[in-house]
Amino acid sequence: MAESPYKSLNVFLIKIFLLYFIWLVSDGFLVHEVSWFAKFWAYFYHLFLQIILTGSKWGLSLLGYDYVSGYNSLAIIGSYGVIIGNQCVGFGLSYGFASLIGAYPGPLQKKIWFIPLGIIFIGLINVARVLALTTSVYKSGGFVQMEEHDLFNNIIYIFIFLLWLAWVKLLNKKQL
Repeated sequence: MAESPYKSLNVFLIKIFLLYFIWLVSDGFLVHEVSWFAKFWAYFYHLFLQIILTGSKWGLSLLGYDYVSGYNSLAIIGSYGVIIGNQCVGFGLSYGFASLIGAYPGPLQKKIWFIPLGIIFIGLINVARVLALTTSVYKSGGFVQMEEHDLFNNIIYIFIFLLWLAWVKLLNKKQL
């Protein structure tokens, strides 16, 4: 009996849905019900936040701005600044990217370097996003318009799609 041409696609989709389910259970249930897991999970949000804040502060210094920052906030002196929420640190995006690459067929040796490299690029884009939003708030003298925030989010989504496309087309010769 011939193998279905959709078998690889079905396996990929099952893996993606399972990884998404793991995310939902982890981020939506376990963090509220299991204290040790909540601490573990919060550590990753904290780590991503600190990387973005440190990179953004470094970038503002490089651009010649004086700034103040709190645990999850950053402002150029004389402006309102931005607050970086958990949904903005890129942890979920990085997990989603890693899931896409991990679930797609391909050699593990390539995945081991491509996933961290992609997460680093996502982090760099996120730092650029925070820098752009922070300077935009400063230059406008008020708050960031929602369109600007959404524009930067869409740029990150497009970038993740392009990374996945690079994985599918260039680095991974095995197709679905």
